[in-house]
Amino acid sequence: MAFKSLTDSLYKVVARLEDYGLSTVEYYKLWLFKSFMKGAISLVNLLVYGSLSLFVMLFISVGAALWLGTFFENAFVGFFLVGGFYGILLIFMFIFGRKLIERRLLYQFSRLVYDEDDLEPKHAAEKEIEEFAARLRKDALNKETT
Repeated sequence: MAFKSLTDSLYKVVARLEDYGLSTVEYYKLWLFKSFMKGAISLVNLLVYGSLSLFVMLFISVGAALWLGTFFENAFVGFFLVGGFYGILLIFMFIFGRKLIERRLLYQFSRLVYDEDDLEPKHAAEKEIEEFAARLRKDALNKETT
């Protein structure tokens, strides 16, 4: 009788472990899919907004260069001034912007991948083990009272 209940408990433990393994694999599949989709959406947004911003900057730059050209009475001077402005901006970005951009990208992508709302598998497993242990204790108490 005791051997049979022990065997049944072991079968239940094995079944629960198999269920836990399958649910963990499914969790990681969903987590990976979610992270991949967030990254893909961010990339598409970056491409769309980036390309539109480049067009806006192109037309503003050409307009500013033509306006400066009429101001200085030589068209090439306006284009050299706008090009020089972008060159100085590029030099400042190389000197000061590299760490700023790196930090910002790391922060943004880590926020995409690691949500605070997600329940970690370790905590889910601990919760499931506690529930299973409570159920085993309850079953043992019921068997003792009968």
